[in-house]
Amino acid sequence: MKTTVACQSRLWSLLCLMLCATPAWADDQSELLDRLQIMELQSRYALAHDLTDPAGYAAVFTADAELVGSGGKVLAKGTEQLRAMTANDRKRLNGGLPENVRSYGVMRHVVTNSVVDITGRDTATGQCYVLSIANNKGHGPEILSIGRYEDRYRKVNGKWLIARREIVSDMGNDALAAQVFGK
Repeated sequence: MKTTVACQSRLWSLLCLMLCATPAWADDQSELLDRLQIMELQSRYALAHDLTDPAGYAAVFTADAELVGSGGKVLAKGTEQLRAMTANDRKRLNGGLPENVRSYGVMRHVVTNSVVDITGRDTATGQCYVLSIANNKGHGPEILSIGRYEDRYRKVNGKWLIARREIVSDMGNDALAAQVFGK
């Protein structure tokens, strides 16, 4: 009986806190929601990249986004270049499958250790680790690279998108890269 009363008391307290929320509490909830949406965006990027889905990939970026590689080299800028880059990856890595066929190809991107800083009402920065795993023919999955994404985000029409992503490769498996990418 005491447990039931204690639980009811806690529930009433929680309900009162929720109903009597101050603007500061609402701001905290909004920031938490923003962080969660950005972390999901990081995962959506990885999924679209693994599927080599040109439309899905371009959809996680702002229309004027930049994708930057090692040394600050711009790999793609804007929706059309991002879409074209992914369409090319689909041909190289997924045997030229049509866009309407879902295929995970030869790679997986595992995103972890997300850190997001909300810098303004519609802006944020963040970084996360990325572990790229590729199928080594005859041997199975192996680590292709370990790196991180350093990002700038912008909220457009209420939706968080990547405005700039820098791909930083901290270490990689050159032999596997040569096999996967033919270099």
